[in-house]
This record gives sequence, structure tokens and C-alpha cells, in this order.
Amino acid sequence: MKTKKTIKDMDLMDDFLFVESMMNEETAVPMAKLIIERATGIRVKDLMITCQKVLNGLDTDYHGVRLDVSVDEIDIWEKNAETVRVYDIEPNNGAVKELPRRDRYYQSLMDVKLLEAGTDYEKLPELWSIWILPADPFGGNRMIYTVKNVVEEMPEIEYNDGVRKIFLYTDGEIGGSRELRDLLRYIRDTRAENAVDTELRKLHAGIERLKSSREIGVRYMLEQEKMKEKLRHMVDEVEREVTERVTSEATEKGIQILVETCQELGTSKEAARARIMEKYGTDAQAAENYIEKYWSIH
Repeated sequence: MKTKKTIKDMDLMDDFLFVESMMNEETAVPMAKLIIERATGIRVKDLMITCQKVLNGLDTDYHGVRLDVSVDEIDIWEKNAETVRVYDIEPNNGAVKELPRRDRYYQSLMDVKLLEAGTDYEKLPELWSIWILPADPFGGNRMIYTVKNVVEEMPEIEYNDGVRKIFLYTDGEIGGSRELRDLLRYIRDTRAENAVDTELRKLHAGIERLKSSREIGVRYMLEQEKMKEKLRHMVDEVEREVTERVTSEATEKGIQILVETCQELGTSKEAARARIMEKYGTDAQAAENYIEKYWSIH
């Protein structure tokens, strides 16, 4: 049986610790800046961080998503402190199915929320999605994969729709900077010996204080209880569905045997129908349907 991780043993690839770090005043901005700057090369200043942001579909029939961390880069010198870029940071400790299409869907829901009615398209902020992955998403053994739209016939033309997608592979060996490599190693294995530069050491000190916080310990316990309750509910639902299916199949088989036996004994259809209604509690129409289904024509 897999042993549950303690907070002390968690790395930043663990969803609970990553989100808590992004909700903590001491660690949130430094960590967001490190990820953004080392992945994109963009120097950022004023950031507004939102954790576990839920974006609903356009209607109740459409799929919604939960963003792990959404970071708005604000230009405080612009009128109303406008958002110039939005970064969606998604660490995923397990395999991510249909990653390109999943990223596309995340982007579409974010875009809908970023442009108010009547606002010019030029005001639509740049959108960068940054995925941090323990498995190589494209098989190139690269530390960083950057994706953007291009004009296929003339790739030298810059098609600037403001969208960039970055996939960071924590064990990648090709490409990227030394600073990015150090950051990814630290995120994958969050220990003091992997905090190899000044910024990482400062971040690690905050992470260690966070791990030792009593409030974090309580939240983790509550989170585990929620997960256990959710698991219990899922097990109950599966058991209920299986019981219903088995009961339904048993009832169906029993009625089939009853109808076939009545026919073999020369019992009339009317008597067989009455027997079905009496034994299985069906109405007359349902009993008649069973007769039509299982009464053989010789």
C-alpha cells in the first residue's frame, strides 16, 4: 500500500504544497516570478495571484476547468492598472491526457473571461500557459518546449495572437538555461541541497517555514478527510450501481425462465402475465412486454 506523504516530505510538484505556496504571502510572488522569468525570459514586476480558480463552461452542459494558479501581470502606470499578461501555471504530477487539446480548452475559457463586452481586441492581454511536467510531453528530452501559432506557408512571418504555451519537463536535458534547470530540479526535489542560488535559497527558507506551520498541517488533515469522504462516496456509488445492475439482470433472467416454463407447461399467456405481475410487481404493460419478448413462436 502506498504510504501517504507527510507535508515535510512533499515537493513543489505535489499539488497541495504548490497551491499552499502560491497562497502564502511570503512565497507566492517570489515563486511565481521565478517560474515566469526563468521559463519565459520576461522580467515581471507587479503580480496578482489567484489559486485554484474555477472557470465554468459557457453553459451548464459544457465542461468547466480548475486552474491551479492564475497570475495577472499588472501595469500599474496604465489607466485602471490594466492587465498586460496572464500566466496560467499548471504543475501536474501525473500523466496528462490529451495535453494539447486540454491546454486549448483552458485557453478558450480564459479568453472569454479576459475581454469585457465592448472592449477592443487590442486590449486582450497576452496569455501564457506554463505546464510543469514530470514526464516528457513530446519525447525530445528537452527541458522546455515553446509552442506558438505560425503561418505555415510563411513561417518567417510573426503571427502574434498573444498566446504562448510552454511545457517544462523537469528531467529534460536539452535546451533551457542553467537557472531554469536549477529551478526545475528544486521543484521536482524540494530540498535545501537543490536550492543552489540566492533566489532559490530565499524561496526554500519560506517553503520550510510554510511546511512547519500548524495552520498548514490542519488544512492538510482536512484536505485528506475530504478526499477520504469523496472516495467513500465514489465507492458507495459504484456498489449501488453494481447492485442495481445485478438485481436488474437477475430479475430479467427470472422473468425469462418463468415465461419459458409457463409456455412449456401449456399455461396461457394471460396466466403467465398475471404470474409476472404477482411475483415481480410489474404493471400490466411491462408484463405484456416480457411475454412478447420471451414467448417463443413455434
